[in-house]
This record gives sequence, C-alpha cells and structure tokens, in this order.
Amino acid sequence: MISIDHYAYINRLKHIHPLEKFALSIGTLMVCMFFKTWLLHFLVIAFMSFLILVYAGIPWKAYLKLMLVPFTFLAVGVLGIALTITNTPSIITIGFPVGKWMLGVEKAGIDQALVTFSRAYASVTCLYFLALTTPMVDVIWILKQMRIPRVLTEMMTIIYRFIFVLLETASMMYLSQECRLGYISISRSYYSLGQLISNLFIKSFQRSHELFTALSTRGYSGDIEVLEEEYIYCTKNIRWIIIAEMFFIGLAILL
Repeated sequence: MISIDHYAYINRLKHIHPLEKFALSIGTLMVCMFFKTWLLHFLVIAFMSFLILVYAGIPWKAYLKLMLVPFTFLAVGVLGIALTITNTPSIITIGFPVGKWMLGVEKAGIDQALVTFSRAYASVTCLYFLALTTPMVDVIWILKQMRIPRVLTEMMTIIYRFIFVLLETASMMYLSQECRLGYISISRSYYSLGQLISNLFIKSFQRSHELFTALSTRGYSGDIEVLEEEYIYCTKNIRWIIIAEMFFIGLAILL
C-alpha cells in the first residue's frame, strides 16, 4: 500500500493529466470485461506492463511483487473452474479415477478457466496502471469532476488517510515489541502478535481522534479542501488513447 502511494508520486507519468490516465485505464478495463478473448487480455497485460515499466519508470522488481499477489489468488481460484468431478470418463481430457468418480480437467473447463484468469489479470494491470501513476488526491479530483456525491469523496479521503495511520501505528508497536525481544521465540511471537492485534484498535482510535481534533481546530466543517495541481490536456496523448482503445476493440471483434 505504502509502496504504491510512493510510486504514484515519483513516477514519470505523474504530471500527465489524471483524466487521460483514467480514461486509458478504465476504458481498457471495460474492453477486457466486455470481450471474452484471452489473447486480447494477455495483450492488454503486456501493453499496460510496458507503460508501467518503461514510460512510468516503476522498478520491475517492485512491479513483479505487486503482480504476484493477484497471480497467486487467481491461480488458486481458477482451479475450481478447471477441475471437474464426474462419473462420465469420456468428457475428461486428463484425469484419474477416485473411487467411482473421475477427477480431472476437460476442454471446456480449461477454456473457461483461461478466459477468467486472463480477464481478471488484465483488469488488475489496468488498475495498477492508474494506482501506480496517479496519486489518490488526483483520483478523488477525478471523482469530483464526475459529480460523485461529495460525501463519498470525503469519506474516501478520510479512510485513505486513516489507512496510513493504522499501518504506522502497527509498525511502531511491532518495533517496540521487537526491541523488547517480543519475537525471540515462536511462543513469544504468538503472544506478542496477540497483544499487537488487541491493542492496535485502541491505539488507532486514539490517533484518529487526535487527527479529527486537529482538523476541527483548523475549521473542518465536513469539507476537506486540498491544493490541486493544474494540468493541461495533451491532444497527442488523447489521440494515442483513442487509437489504443480502437485497436483493442477491433482486435476483439476480429478474434
């Protein structure tokens, strides 16, 4: 979470207009969700990864770590789609008997699992592109421009800030326990972890109350005003975004 926010502020595409990056990310995501073509999905993964690594300048090791998280989750999830248990051995492509039943995979299950995996993974890369190149302040600004109810954007701002409060509090408590040899053994580690979890809510609540008091003393009345950068639309970028979306749609139709 912290690393994503860090790269969102230092990447090479930081000064590109947020709406341009939003249009490319969400537009490509909608194409992936609408068309069930695994070749298109893998092409989107390659395209978005190229933009993130080459144009945005995100380190490939950090990006690989981020991509491994959904990969593991999706790989386990699609197993339930690919595997088939049946008493009709003829439909099984590869499998083995389990008593009176056959456990294995069939062609339809493999195709469905491949499409599901590729579509979800391509969607993740689209969202990674937006998250790694656009700070949260700009994302909230985009939502305001889309006339999203202000109460929702304010809640997003506060929740986003409190996430870092929670992480910082947990990190400080863990460091304090480690300095007192709280994780010197397995049994001691379990005890320290239990203490950390049980006290984390209380400490976080105290920190959030202090932040709210600080906001109130600065005149907070329900609206959080932040300084926003002035961006300029780039017609060249807009043309390339339109070309990219038309290419993906045309490829999906042909396939």
